[in-house]
Amino acid sequence: MKNIVMLLIALFAVGVVNAQDDRYVKAVEKNLAGIDSAKSFSDYLDISNNFVRIAKAEKDKWIPYYYASYCDIIASFIDSSKTGKDAYLDEADKYLSIADSLKADNSEIYTLKGFSAQARLVINPMARWQTYGQASAANLKKAKELDPSNPRPDYLIGESLLYTPEAFGGGKEKALPILESSLEKYKTFKPETSISPNWGGQMLKTLLEKIKGN
Repeated sequence: MKNIVMLLIALFAVGVVNAQDDRYVKAVEKNLAGIDSAKSFSDYLDISNNFVRIAKAEKDKWIPYYYASYCDIIASFIDSSKTGKDAYLDEADKYLSIADSLKADNSEIYTLKGFSAQARLVINPMARWQTYGQASAANLKKAKELDPSNPRPDYLIGESLLYTPEAFGGGKEKALPILESSLEKYKTFKPETSISPNWGGQMLKTLLEKIKGN
C-alpha cells in the first residue's frame, strides 16, 4: 500500500511539472509569434518586457532572457533616434549576462553578444569601430567555434562585411561567400525545440535577393 501511495505521489508530481513546462512553452511561443508581427521599436520593447516577466517566473530558464535581449537589440536598430539605443543595449547585455550564467558556452548566446556589439557600433561607427568591431568579431568567432552548424554567426558576419567599406576590408565580394555559407547552414539547421533560436533565415534570403538583384 505504501508503495502505491508513493507511486501516486510521484506521478502527481510529474504531472504538475509537465503542466508547468507546457504553460512555459506556450507563453514563450505566444511572444515569439508577437516578434513575427512586431513593427515598431516600441513593439519589440513590449515583447522584451513580456519575456522578462516569463524569465522571472522561470528562474532557471535561459531562453526568455535570450529573447528579451534579442528584442532589445532589434529595437536599437529600428529606433530612428539615437537617444535610447544604448539604453536598450544596456538592457540586452544585462539579460545576456543572466542567460550566460544559466547556459554557459552556448553558441546562440555568443551570437547575440556579437549582435549587440554590432548594434553599438552602428550608433557611431567611426568612434566605436575599434571597441565594438573587435568585440563583435570575437563573440561571433566564439559562437562559430561552439557550434559550427549554427547559421546565425555567418549571417551577422556577412551582413556586417556587406555594409563595411571596401577600404576597410568589407564589400560585396567579401560578404557574399560568407552569406551563402550561412544560407547552406540554414537549409540543414533544425532547432532543438519549438522555442529554440531559429531566426535570421528569411532575413538572409531577402538580403541575398537584394544583393543579387543589383
